[in-house]
Amino acid sequence: MSSTWIRRLRPSGRGTAQLLCFPYAGGAASGYSDLAHALSPDVEVFAVQYPGRQDRLREAPAQNFQQIIEHVLEELPSHCDPEKPLALFGHSMGALLAFETGRCLQQNQTSFAPTHLFLSGRASPSLGRRPSDFLRSEAALVAELRRLGGADRQVLDDPEMLELVMPSVRADYRLLMQYVWDQGTLRDCPLTVLVGEEDPVVMVREADQWRTLTSGLTRTVPFSGGHFYLIQQVQQVAKVILSALVPPLTWTAA
Repeated sequence: MSSTWIRRLRPSGRGTAQLLCFPYAGGAASGYSDLAHALSPDVEVFAVQYPGRQDRLREAPAQNFQQIIEHVLEELPSHCDPEKPLALFGHSMGALLAFETGRCLQQNQTSFAPTHLFLSGRASPSLGRRPSDFLRSEAALVAELRRLGGADRQVLDDPEMLELVMPSVRADYRLLMQYVWDQGTLRDCPLTVLVGEEDPVVMVREADQWRTLTSGLTRTVPFSGGHFYLIQQVQQVAKVILSALVPPLTWTAA
């Protein structure tokens, strides 16, 4: 059983930038493996592994966002290089965690203050709490997974496989129910907001409102596809990330 919260997804290389990724509700660090491959070797990619899933299956799930953030901040110096710029990426629930982690890093005035945030598949918290965050019953959660398209239909149709994935989904939705934005913002940190044009829970204009939460430059990049556009468009997402983090003459993604 691992107690490590931060995982390196590719071998250490010559990357000039670092990217720390936060999974969506029910997701795991390995969900960013394809993105890490697409960004290699220019960006070194790490991902947060929440407890209660995969190799941390036997551990109790996190009780709140702050618990996750504190562990991430504690482990950062052991994994990331303070001499290289660090950016944060989060999808859906992970976007909220990336945002709040970025705020804490700025407030602590550490050498890991983020140089860029990539916020994907989530409306700005300035718009208030989202009805889809308050699903409680098993049936409602499974229906939401089907609607969003984040889980294989084979998994959702198999009671035994469903029994394996639902505990982490339930635990993460409990985190979402507890989260309340405290009006805090970022200082001078640029944001790139990514969103699927057919996302059933986030409109492009709602995602675009993240721009009100930083004094830095912000751009919103819509992609064709739904909530999990990222699965089909990893290379295109990698290009967006590289254009923000790496000088254009050095990167090699397709």
